[in-house]
Amino acid sequence: MRRRWSNNGCFPLRMFEESSSEVTSSSAFGMPAAMVMSPESLASPEYGGLELWSYDETMTNYPAQSLLGACNAPQQQQQQQQQQPSAQPLPSMPLPMPPTTPKSENESMSSGREELSPASSINGCSTDGEPRRQKKGPAPRQQEELCLVCGDRASGYHYNALTCEGCKGFFRRSVTKNAVYICKFGHACEMDMYMRRKCQECRLKKCLAVGMRPECVVPESTCKNKRREKEAQREKDKLPVSTTTVDDHMPAIMQCDPPPPEAARIHEVVPRFLTEKLMEQNRLKNVTPLSANQKSLIARLVWYQEGYEQPSEEDLKRVTQTWQLEEEEEEETDMPFRQITEMTILTVQLIVEFAKGLPGFSKISQSDQITLLKASSSEVMMLRVARRYDAATDSVLFANNQAYTRDNYRKAGMSYVIEDLLHFCRCMYSMSMDNVHYALLTAIVIFSDRPGLEQPLLVEEIQRYYLKTLRVYILNQHSASPRCAVLFGKILGVLTELRTLGTQNSNMCISLKLKNRKLPPFLEEIWDVAEVSTTQPTPGVAAQVTPIVVDNPAAL
Repeated sequence: MRRRWSNNGCFPLRMFEESSSEVTSSSAFGMPAAMVMSPESLASPEYGGLELWSYDETMTNYPAQSLLGACNAPQQQQQQQQQQPSAQPLPSMPLPMPPTTPKSENESMSSGREELSPASSINGCSTDGEPRRQKKGPAPRQQEELCLVCGDRASGYHYNALTCEGCKGFFRRSVTKNAVYICKFGHACEMDMYMRRKCQECRLKKCLAVGMRPECVVPESTCKNKRREKEAQREKDKLPVSTTTVDDHMPAIMQCDPPPPEAARIHEVVPRFLTEKLMEQNRLKNVTPLSANQKSLIARLVWYQEGYEQPSEEDLKRVTQTWQLEEEEEEETDMPFRQITEMTILTVQLIVEFAKGLPGFSKISQSDQITLLKASSSEVMMLRVARRYDAATDSVLFANNQAYTRDNYRKAGMSYVIEDLLHFCRCMYSMSMDNVHYALLTAIVIFSDRPGLEQPLLVEEIQRYYLKTLRVYILNQHSASPRCAVLFGKILGVLTELRTLGTQNSNMCISLKLKNRKLPPFLEEIWDVAEVSTTQPTPGVAAQVTPIVVDNPAAL
């Protein structure tokens, strides 16, 4: 808001007008050269409370010329009226707008000095001998380096030349694929960001001309191997950090003894089932490998299993000769029974010898050894029968290479056992188990928990290590197949079926004894059949013994 004098100059009028004039004075204290004090008539009391506001020439709202025009406004208007015709309107003079709040003298002085140089400088140059401090702010942007091939923004030195990412990839692909390009524009294209997409021949020539070296390009196969290693390492880093290894969890009693002298080629057992190629693939997939002790354990088990799988030639010859001499004297049902029992004796003897060579078996007490052998011999015998199963004839090959069908077992009085046994053999055959599976499974069956053990925790610890070895072996053998977890679950299910078959075998032996079918003393002792009394049972026990009939499977 500004004050403006009326036409007669007697009283001030208030009006709003914006002023845009600027101050040109260089002093904050002196009066402007064009400044003229108001005439004495303006200071007369008859004009009322006319005041001149405090001003500073650095403030744009109070120009000296505008203030001068405000003071002489009445006189100028009278002179203009005399000089100009009455038809022309009088021009209005811009008047300064009064401040909303008056400023103090110190504020006016400080505001006028804001644009001045500091006291210790002349024209922006320091006079105290110290360099003037530069203003803070981002550093000036340096000029970007350009690709020597196409002129695009370079990302660095690639294959011995400063190039962009596009030319780097183009050169690598051209070298790895031995690409041959043909120019359609005269073989002299000027390469830029546009032509690099149009002419590949000239682009490749330009790459070679600026110094890119084909020998610096790494082959694609090497790149793939490095990527696989990085991915494997990345997956390995995601696994929880563990300071222990597989061998750290191994019981001390499971340390394998040195192989016997006759096992000169025992180190070749594992490579037969886990080839180097398969182990290399597992290494890239970060599959837990078999430890050195586990490999030695597998080799030892397979070697003992193959060594004690077949009876010796002398034992077979002795048994077969006895059969031939007594064949005419024996009844029709006695000969199959005797042949089966004789071959069973040879098989159980081989099982005992195999168990003696198992790592950990010699570390347990003799009483527990006998307990484990008595309880597991019939179950291990079922595993050996499954290994000798012939799917073509649905029969079992005995050690003398003679096939025994359900007719042979029926003649021997074992008809109800053979059906479950053949069903078990068919299931094992469908699982396609190899010798390592059978060897480890046999050890797991032998070290199962049995009633009457003196050190059950020790036996359980040994069995746990065999289970872990079997799991790692299956994982390495079938790492690329979803069959891995399924096979391990099926093998564990075999343990339950073997317990059922073992119970049936015990019931069969008891039934045979009650039917006055004499078992060999060796089988009676190892299967605890000798303790069963052949006397007439009491009435209270008759209900428990009567259902056990050889030719009545439903009763069992």
